[in-house]
Amino acid sequence: MNKQNVIKSEKRILKISMIGIVLFIVAEGIMALVTSSQSILMDTVYGAADFLTVIISIRIIPLLYKPTTEKHPFGYSQTESIFIMIKGAMLTAVTVGLVLNNIQIMLKGGNSVPFTSIAIFELAAAFVCILILVVLVRMNRNVDSAIVKAEIGSWVIDSVASIGLAIAFILPAVIHTVWMEQLTPYLDQIVAITLSVMILPMPVKTAISGVRDLFLFAPDEDTVARIKEVGQQVLSDHQFEQTIYDIVKTGRKIWISIYFECSEDMISVALIKQARNKIEEEMKKEFPDLYVELIPEFEH
Repeated sequence: MNKQNVIKSEKRILKISMIGIVLFIVAEGIMALVTSSQSILMDTVYGAADFLTVIISIRIIPLLYKPTTEKHPFGYSQTESIFIMIKGAMLTAVTVGLVLNNIQIMLKGGNSVPFTSIAIFELAAAFVCILILVVLVRMNRNVDSAIVKAEIGSWVIDSVASIGLAIAFILPAVIHTVWMEQLTPYLDQIVAITLSVMILPMPVKTAISGVRDLFLFAPDEDTVARIKEVGQQVLSDHQFEQTIYDIVKTGRKIWISIYFECSEDMISVALIKQARNKIEEEMKKEFPDLYVELIPEFEH
């Protein structure tokens, strides 16, 4: 798939997500007003924050495919890292804010809502969320975009939240006890807080991932180990000995610099190029967007 087709595919995926988000914001917004449910309001606010990030995502995608230059040695890859960090931080702030708001409502005596209506609505929402999620996952197989993956993560959150809400709000209809009656005014807030706490690790992880990429940290240990494994095998086949790996991840791209030694006084440029191409070929099977360079290491 060429560059232009990839850009179009990413934009198409995000536009599908954006349409789904708009429909959910409208439906959940109306339901939140009708039922006064904080749980549905949580979904609505979360969706609105996600909608803003999708609009920005569509705008910045063309930048990610611009070539590297002397002025921008990593291209615009860090634009994606900055965006991922901001998105994670924004969704984290929204989640924390909703938790605090629900705690305040509980301290004021809680708020009863029509549980059965909300349960039916959330079951329908969960079904639609899962359908959209499946479509996005399938479409992303040929793109492997960090931005799209972050968006898929948001739909995972929505799916889990809707299923959790549906299950929670069915309880008052099937459990008729004194303690359930006492809990009823607070159930909506308890569910909203519980879901928020469950959701919170995902945007926090997204924000941390963006920060790591922004500061040019190495990727996760498994990725580094795999890169070294492939590099070791190829360099050994070409009679080279690696000394240092310099691995940097920016957005979706991995930059790999391998400093190597050779026992011979003369080094074949053709052999270095062959080894480099082989490493890149093997690594692209697992990490499609990367750059590899082999650098001779001279003894001091």
